[in-house]
Amino acid sequence: MSKLFTLSAVKNLKQTGSLFRSSRFLAEKLTQSLDPDKEMVIVELGAGDGIITKQILNKMGIASRLYSYEINETFLPMLNDINDDRLNVLNKCVSGISTDFKEDEVDMVISSLPLTLIDFPFKKQLMSDVRQVLKPEGQFVQYQYSKNDMNFLKNSFAEFTTNFCLLNLPPAFIYTCIN
Repeated sequence: MSKLFTLSAVKNLKQTGSLFRSSRFLAEKLTQSLDPDKEMVIVELGAGDGIITKQILNKMGIASRLYSYEINETFLPMLNDINDDRLNVLNKCVSGISTDFKEDEVDMVISSLPLTLIDFPFKKQLMSDVRQVLKPEGQFVQYQYSKNDMNFLKNSFAEFTTNFCLLNLPPAFIYTCIN
């Protein structure tokens, strides 16, 4: 699967943001605040080939729901092969998040989107939409390979913390933002 990710990335690096899939170590760090005892609505932005999707499903409770956005047609068969009734794969752009979910409906958003490569007006609108659908105290978790968007995210949310995952290629900064 890793080769397929790289081949797809070479064709459209702006969409994938990296030539390499996320590591299991990064997936673990992104999902460390999931509570298996709590019923949650979780949204994943940019599911890719499903490495983070599977970790979310492993960590979340049986009554929780995961909605994973992915527009890359190459990855859809892999996501659709994940046999878990709690998963809903959404083959559409993340720009529809504010119409796909009600205000204050979502507990957590985990994003693999390459924010640095996204036009600022779209990115600004997306963060506004994410804040709208997140519950009060809801979490937005984003990883990036640079600190380019750190101040943007810090200014978009009430609380902001940074973590780092060295065991990923390339190493990644993890931003956890609280609504």
